[in-house]
Amino acid sequence: MHQYGDIAGSYALCCFSIFQADNNSFGKGLSPLQAFNHDFMKSTRLAMLKDEQVSACTVCYDWEKNGIESPRQKMNIRFKDYKQLYNKTAKDGSLTSPPMYIDFRFGNLCNFKCRMCGSYASSSWAKEAKFHGMMKQSSPNHFDYWTDNDLFWEDIESIKKYIREIYFAGGEPFVQEGHYKLLELLVNNNCTNVHLTYNSNLSYDGKFKSYQIEELWDKFRKVSVWPSVEGYKSHAEYGRKGLDWSLFEKNVDRFSKYISDFSLTSSIYSINSNLDLIIWIKSKGKSFNITNLVNPAHMSTTVLDFATKKSIMTKYKNNLKKYQNVLSKHELSMILDSLKHMMSKDDSYLSQDFKKYNTKLDLYRNESFESVYEELADWYKNI
Repeated sequence: MHQYGDIAGSYALCCFSIFQADNNSFGKGLSPLQAFNHDFMKSTRLAMLKDEQVSACTVCYDWEKNGIESPRQKMNIRFKDYKQLYNKTAKDGSLTSPPMYIDFRFGNLCNFKCRMCGSYASSSWAKEAKFHGMMKQSSPNHFDYWTDNDLFWEDIESIKKYIREIYFAGGEPFVQEGHYKLLELLVNNNCTNVHLTYNSNLSYDGKFKSYQIEELWDKFRKVSVWPSVEGYKSHAEYGRKGLDWSLFEKNVDRFSKYISDFSLTSSIYSINSNLDLIIWIKSKGKSFNITNLVNPAHMSTTVLDFATKKSIMTKYKNNLKKYQNVLSKHELSMILDSLKHMMSKDDSYLSQDFKKYNTKLDLYRNESFESVYEELADWYKNI
């Protein structure tokens, strides 16, 4: 019942499945309904109905092996009411019911240059990469496969009344024309019994061309914004180049009624201040989700050496005692899962890759990892 279309026009089971070495993307050039019953989708459905593991889900399986709740498990709980689709699956794995939950990425237009991102998901990143010779000058800064794709809109028109949830991510969805075009199509056809979900850097005020986002949102069944942020204050501004913490906090207050949970990523850039961020989030009366960064691999917390990991564990252990009454059982479990992931394996052999990459960006951006992350300075110097 779910369909994911990436920025370049290919399909995958979900955004996590493309992190595998063999990519697992398929169907470039096909319309959404053609891709929905592509041979890859049919064989995957049949394997899952037999309770067989599929390679595209390796990221989730690995987390589960280490006792960490995976996105796969979270989605199975969240969409448990759709299990009737099992019985509607044909013998060849095809499904006549159209996708009800769609996630199409309307281009890479974005005003941020997050260190864990790249030109594929940020036009600002592409512009910087070309300026420093990291990318061909002939390559476009901005690309958007879906917004002007007639096959896409023909299929959306045919399934619009079946859509129950849409996930918008980036680039930055607040400045993506295709995102507004889709909302307008649904409003104009009275197909608004839809849950809109967003992953946004929350740096915009909701105005885009002639659109005012809140006027559109209020016509839909439900809107959930998940502000994306890693680390607290200076850590967040360093890791997410373009973020102004004071503006971010202002927009958090402005869009508060639409904000569901904050979307946190646990990485080298955020692990030391995520707890401060979490306490700030709780002061806003909100909750959070934590995703462990797996790609790029050299930015994962698993890259830190054992001594540094042990120091971080001690810090969390001491502070969690102070805040345990503020955190729910589930929230505490997510924090512990992020620490489990950090300790799950030794990827310290990738630390030189991290330093090489990060030093280059510091030079380009006139920034300093060691001055921002004082608690990681010794680890960084000794790489």
